[in-house]
Amino acid sequence: MDPSADETAFGPAAFAQLAYTNTGAPASATTDAHITTDGKFLYVRFDASQSQKIGTGDTVGIDLWPAGSTGNFYRFAASPSGTQEANAAAAAAAPSWTASGATFDGGYAVTMKIPLAGLHGVSGNGPWNVQLVRSIGANGQQLVWSHDGAAAPADDLAQAGTMTLPASVSSL
Repeated sequence: MDPSADETAFGPAAFAQLAYTNTGAPASATTDAHITTDGKFLYVRFDASQSQKIGTGDTVGIDLWPAGSTGNFYRFAASPSGTQEANAAAAAAAPSWTASGATFDGGYAVTMKIPLAGLHGVSGNGPWNVQLVRSIGANGQQLVWSHDGAAAPADDLAQAGTMTLPASVSSL
């Protein structure tokens, strides 16, 4: 889970781009996410370009609702250095997980390793509701993967996309 390794070393993985802000506008910066699993862990990698100074308020994360609207909500977020970001609403139910980060000229990469056994309400491979998120501290933008165009918080289940964890990983 080396965030400074080339993203091709992370494959095979599903790929998604965070192309919108949480208001539905086009994203101002490129953020790519790669997701894969070995059946025991969910591995997530974010590659984020950033022209502004990297600092306070910069985070990437994945929001999971494995059982949909009737189950638990989990947010796993980390700073560019890999420091885990606390979310009081989701922290009580979240399993112990790891994150690593690396900055480079023009952006940063973060990798996450999330134990599937620690997620309550998981039934099979899905589909799960999922949202990929990024906050840019310098301009206050919040980027998301899935969005229907209406202004809404990034952790709004109604804005989430879906993910299935098949035996062989396919596209989100």
